[in-house]
Amino acid sequence: MGKSIFITGTDTDVGKTVITACLAAALLRKGMKVAVYKPVQCGSLLKGKVKSPDLALVKKLSGISENNLFNDYSFKFASSPHLAAELEHKKVDVDVIKNQYNKLSKKFDYVLIEGAGGLLVPLTREYTVMDLIKELEVPALVIARAGLGTINHTSLTISALKSKKIKIIGIIMNYFKGGKIEEDNKKIIGHLNGIPIVGSVPFSKNLKKIAGNFEEYVDLQKIFSS
Repeated sequence: MGKSIFITGTDTDVGKTVITACLAAALLRKGMKVAVYKPVQCGSLLKGKVKSPDLALVKKLSGISENNLFNDYSFKFASSPHLAAELEHKKVDVDVIKNQYNKLSKKFDYVLIEGAGGLLVPLTREYTVMDLIKELEVPALVIARAGLGTINHTSLTISALKSKKIKIIGIIMNYFKGGKIEEDNKKIIGHLNGIPIVGSVPFSKNLKKIAGNFEEYVDLQKIFSS
């Protein structure tokens, strides 16, 4: 069985996909056989084999083969998965996701799983992203914004994970620009929650450069040894 990480976020658009791509790039540089798994994608679908725009970005930034990119459900409407599925008269089958994950974990050294939005986003009307993390028994890596408001959002996310006894690898502060507020956010979030900040990834329009130099911004040993 390979190792796995579930990349979750404090909200939508916190940069989970970019961080997933950076992690994949770092593992590939180590010679690892990596799978990136996006169980559910909603909105902005692409034509061709890789329908998920998130997985397409992972491929672009990391150089991973598209044969190592996996997606079970792709819905057209950009919304919570439960609604996007219902609009197409479908329903996310969690057993499909679990079976796919089990196959990947036996085949690859590492499986990076990217969630949809935050922890309490419903995949169905009865089942959330956090329920999936708990059932898969995969440790979570939390991606958080660095700026104002992140103390509350990040602490609530950590509290929710702890309530389900889900192992937490650490927190990556994304879009980091520095300054008094963001520097203090790193310290107070770690202090309040007892969870390590394992990286601060700078704000940049050059995402390829971020992926190529990811080791400078995060503690990969802490992330990959969990």
